[in-house]
This record gives sequence, structure tokens and C-alpha cells, in this order.
Amino acid sequence: MNWLAKLMMSEGRPKADSAFDDRRRAADTLSLAELEPAHSVLELEPGKGWFTGLLLELIDSSGKLVVQQPSALDAFFGKDARRRVERTGKPHARYSSSSWEELDAQDASIDRVIWLQGPHELWFMPQPEISFGRPSKVFSEIERVLRPNGKFLLIDNLAPSGIDQASAGALHRSVPDELKALIEAAGLSLSHEDRDWIIEPDDPLDVPTYDPKAHLKTRQFAQLYTK
Repeated sequence: MNWLAKLMMSEGRPKADSAFDDRRRAADTLSLAELEPAHSVLELEPGKGWFTGLLLELIDSSGKLVVQQPSALDAFFGKDARRRVERTGKPHARYSSSSWEELDAQDASIDRVIWLQGPHELWFMPQPEISFGRPSKVFSEIERVLRPNGKFLLIDNLAPSGIDQASAGALHRSVPDELKALIEAAGLSLSHEDRDWIIEPDDPLDVPTYDPKAHLKTRQFAQLYTK
């Protein structure tokens, strides 16, 4: 059994997490990001912490894990991810509730930035006074914290063709070409893309991801960028 298989079967992982692994391509996600135990990793928008659990098992004391989710998202996800991090008591793992416009890491200190089902939040405004960050500023922050040759992996829900990112964000989806333009303008280079990362033929694409027609069965794409 290789190290990845052992990680996926770790007794430290809740069974509820393991139930999502195949549907969300957990092993493939870890492989695509080329994650290693000694890496310094910044995970953005952990949600309830499914992938956070894998990172807590993977990253050891020779590495570092920062999990960052603005406190305004607690209304949607609760504090499960924060509790996961704090329960471990691992000194090399910490949780941050700072804005994504101010990533909680020093310049050129991070090997991998991971953002799963999240970049669309930059175009989502649950209330007029609540914003999760200006896209150009947030992507520039990702470039700032990455080390040379560091990688940024994003996986997001696919938007229907023919709409712009502002409209896609309202559906909790993203337009791959628009993300690519913004991220490359921030100084990163696209090194891999898979627009069929998760294929869900029943996803109508033109409804919000929380709609029963699409909930937990969205089509998703993956993009990997290198600094």
C-alpha cells in the first residue's frame, strides 16, 4: 500500500469524510497538487473541512498548514473547519479568519495554495455590505505568498456557456477563461487545466449549486497555476 492509500484510510479521518472521497476525487486532487508532507500549504475556504482533514493528516511537523476562511462565511459553513484544526493541537497547523485580501502568510513562504469550490465567492455578495474580496487583489495576494515554482490549485463549479463571471458568481459557479485571465494577470501561469474534472451529466449548469437539481452533483473544472 503506497503512502497516498494509507493517508486515505487513516483512522484519524471521520467516516463521513471518506464517503466524499470518490465523488470529489480526493486522491486525484492530492496528486494533481503534488502535495508533500513537508510543504507549507495555505487552504482557502475550507467549508466544513473535508479537505482540511486530509491536509491535517498529510502535512507533518516539517511543513506548515494555514486554513483561512473569512468570518463572514461562518454564517454558511459554521465553525467546523476551525474546530478540526484546533482539536488536533498541532503547532504547525493554524486557522485564520482574516480577509482573503490579506492572506495570512509572509511573502514567498507558501508551496501550495489550495482553493476548492471557492473562487466564485469573490463574485458573491450575500448582502450589499459584505464582500469576500476584490478578485484582482485576492489573486495578487496568492501570487505574493507563493514561493518561486509554488503552485495554486483551484477546483470550482462550472458555469454555463455564454455568461460572464459576475452572473456565474450568483450561481456559485465560475467561468474558466475569466479566472485564467485574472490569475495570469496577477503573475501566475496556467500549467494544467481539466474542464471535465468532475462530470455530472445531470447538472443543468444554469441553476445555483444549492438548488436541489444541482446540489452535490455539479460539474467541476480544475486549474493548476505555477509561479
